Amino acid sequence: MWRGTTVAPPILTGASMVRAGWLSHGKLVVYPIRRDVDGHGNQLVNWVAELETPRHGRRDWGRPGRIEDFIGAFADWHFDWLDVAALLRGTERVLEYPMVDQDPLDRWTVGRVTLLGDAAHPMVPRGSNGAGQAILDAAALRRCLCADDDPERALRAYQDERLPATARVVRTNRSTPPDIILREVWARTGDRPFGRVEDVIGPDELTTISRRYAEATGNPSGRTSH
Repeated sequence: MWRGTTVAPPILTGASMVRAGWLSHGKLVVYPIRRDVDGHGNQLVNWVAELETPRHGRRDWGRPGRIEDFIGAFADWHFDWLDVAALLRGTERVLEYPMVDQDPLDRWTVGRVTLLGDAAHPMVPRGSNGAGQAILDAAALRRCLCADDDPERALRAYQDERLPATARVVRTNRSTPPDIILREVWARTGDRPFGRVEDVIGPDELTTISRRYAEATGNPSGRTSH
């Protein structure tokens, strides 16, 4: 996963988030994070480029990236509303992130010490899952501490509630991530253009896929973590 920000004209509505492609040939996520940064209406646009590559031997979340390592996958991505290659090349700095997670732990809590968020359950960074699960951790931790005068017992209760729930998210991300719909469309079309997504995958199936993942993440309403 490579990330960067580029000052660029608004894309589509100016508040649109775009997900396109798939990991084997190049996947892109784009969304604005700041409006009118230069007085000329341009926005600060965040982009994430994902591409399957051989595994790196060292995991480093602060490693500078090289645009030459991934730009080839997006060189011919030209839409009437976005020149993807130009957007990627317009960044001042690229960072490279490993798409990895960690097997769920057996426990988070020892006495009066516990873990929360990424320290407790590092997961593949897709769909803002790490942030979403950290928020749920914090809510559960507060609830357990308020419900029990014994802090050690409260921390164990927090662990018992959240550890299996987050372990399920870690494992689900490995086989059916939140962007599995992109994978399905890519597989069914052979990565060829199409006119209507409804001709590729129906509304009922889209709803079922989204609901199944939402339930795994503890979000039965089906709202996205974004």
